[in-house]
Amino acid sequence: MNTQAITWQKGQYNPGGINDIWYLLPEDVATFPAAADPVGATTFSSLVELADPIVMKTGKRAWPLYCTLETGELKATIVGNRDGKGYENSAELSFPGSQSDFEGFKAWMANRDIILIVREKNGVLRVLGDLEDPAFLDTDASTSGKKIADSRASVLTFKANNSTSAKIYMSAIDSLLVAAA
Repeated sequence: MNTQAITWQKGQYNPGGINDIWYLLPEDVATFPAAADPVGATTFSSLVELADPIVMKTGKRAWPLYCTLETGELKATIVGNRDGKGYENSAELSFPGSQSDFEGFKAWMANRDIILIVREKNGVLRVLGDLEDPAFLDTDASTSGKKIADSRASVLTFKANNSTSAKIYMSAIDSLLVAAA
């Protein structure tokens, strides 16, 4: 790979936070795109961009997962020893209340693999997990709150490991939100 300048355009819109989250099951995926291999990559961006769309099996789709505004976060942490680095990626979301459908979802997710697609505030879609290293529910911290001003919520953290931070999904999300034909 040829090296290149890494610059930042001053004045760009660079908001923190996430807007939307969707989840899908790895077993419902017909084909999953791959980023370039570090040995054969020609650009830095090709290492993290998923240029091709995720294709779901017939009748399968991605589902929205609500997150209270300004409480969700996507994180990437490089871990490992020299010559063995990788990324621990995580997505945190806060869900209000304790409705039975959400409590059941948490119980269902407790020992299941998933893939999350997260839309950052700048519109970039990030993918947490893949078919090789799917995401999993790592923690759930739920509270009723003590006072009326307290947040009655569940804070869920999903984790997935990868060779990079959460990949950037270059395709439109729309095709994943309807059942595949």
